[in-house]
Amino acid sequence: MTKIEIPKSVTIRNGRLYTVSEDSNSVYGEDVLKIDGKFYREWEPKRSKISAALKNGLWHFPFNSDTNLLYLGASSGTTVSHLSDIIVNGRIYAIELSYDPFLKLMRLAERRKNIYPILEDANLIEKYSFFVEKAGTLYQDISQRNQIQIFNSTVEYFHEIKEALLVMKIRSITSRGSDPEILKKSISGIKGFSVKQIVDLKPYSVGNYMLYLERS
Repeated sequence: MTKIEIPKSVTIRNGRLYTVSEDSNSVYGEDVLKIDGKFYREWEPKRSKISAALKNGLWHFPFNSDTNLLYLGASSGTTVSHLSDIIVNGRIYAIELSYDPFLKLMRLAERRKNIYPILEDANLIEKYSFFVEKAGTLYQDISQRNQIQIFNSTVEYFHEIKEALLVMKIRSITSRGSDPEILKKSISGIKGFSVKQIVDLKPYSVGNYMLYLERS
């Protein structure tokens, strides 16, 4: 098993990852432990790609208590909820297009002051950009063919973004070619950022890769 190098903001117990939370409620059915007056929410790798990446050796972790994060593809808030545990003094601008998962994201945001849900298409930056203030980090997890185009447009618009985690969903891009071929070609299209680490998310998430990038 890959040795897990976890950040201080995440804890590990019996081989499982947890985030320390002020919220005692389970968000998506995860186990919640109470130890010495603190709540520990299990960060399940099959439900959250960042947890899967940490399990598989991600050692670039661009989140701390003061991070201002632009999150593209927030869905119902599974991963957002754990990042909310970590980014206690910052803000998470959570962009989601689909209405049903957005309703769940809204309910989560009602309990957490650092989550700012925005119902909008990540392609249409001009429609949501005025809500976003000083986001220095980007997390993108979008199942669209133009994933790289969305990334490039976003980091070009938001000049203050210096670090990013990008989930490459290979089969959302094309069904032709091998994963390594598609991944290599896709990475060659990234502008203004250098890829510092690539993590295969198997077996937790097949056909998906986590990229850590820094502005060049």
